[in-house]
Amino acid sequence: MKTNNLNSRKIIKFATLLLTSVLIGFASAMAYTEMFMTAIIGIRAADVQFVNGDDTPSIGSINQQGTTVTFNNIPALVPGEVRTYNEAVNITNGASSTKTIDISLYSLTGQWSSNFDYINLTVIAANGTALGNTIKIVSSGQNVTSTGNIPMLQGEEWAIKLVIKAKTDATPGQSITIVFKVEVN
Repeated sequence: MKTNNLNSRKIIKFATLLLTSVLIGFASAMAYTEMFMTAIIGIRAADVQFVNGDDTPSIGSINQQGTTVTFNNIPALVPGEVRTYNEAVNITNGASSTKTIDISLYSLTGQWSSNFDYINLTVIAANGTALGNTIKIVSSGQNVTSTGNIPMLQGEEWAIKLVIKAKTDATPGQSITIVFKVEVN
């Protein structure tokens, strides 16, 4: 009888130990199902920003962050007119190092080829030198859609020259929307 009693105690101890292990394992698994990661991420000013050029106030506006310019006040061209904005907008490098910029055609919508001969966009250094490729969006012929990578030294400010030519048989009331993207590395 003592052996039976001893075996019962061992079974009860083993069962208690097993139950305790299961509870501890369950509690441990519960503790690991909730984990947290916290990050504080701030926003600072862009290193390269748009700033007003001589023409910007009359033809467009720049957002507060200096990252978007909208030319929403360009007057309609008459058929055959060539319009030049030598400083449609300027770009400045406020970083403490050289940055590389690449301006490219992002999108073009509207009655482009039937109303316009070309739109050219050229990056002009402070000394008047054209930098990189001139973007040439033409209604017939080969387009050049990117300036290519242009290194911009710290503290430099460059102008964006915009030249637009309407076709001589352009239809009054038509318009296009063109978007250029500036990548900064």
